[in-house]
Amino acid sequence: MRNAFKCMLMATATAVFATTTALAADINGKAPRLPDGKPNLNGIWQAQNTANYNIEPHAASAALSLIPGQFVPVPAPKVVALGAVGAIPGGLGIVEGGVIPYKPEALER
Repeated sequence: MRNAFKCMLMATATAVFATTTALAADINGKAPRLPDGKPNLNGIWQAQNTANYNIEPHAASAALSLIPGQFVPVPAPKVVALGAVGAIPGGLGIVEGGVIPYKPEALER
């Protein structure tokens, strides 16, 4: 009896979720527009890879904020308490060729 109730509860929750998701979708499939006619890209954007830290290929690092150490850069005192939480994993990058193709005038800045 208990398992049947759990199965029925899960089926109901799934049906409610599927229905509300379908109702929330735009029927004509067009992206919402800003007053100037351009697509509205506002919302939550999150990288699901190491591009959160750097979009170019990069080695693992102990923290975002590093200071010169005796042999290698070390985490700044304000981030040492974070421990491994503040660490940055190495990444292959998402830029073709590995280097962002900046224009020469942009590099001068």
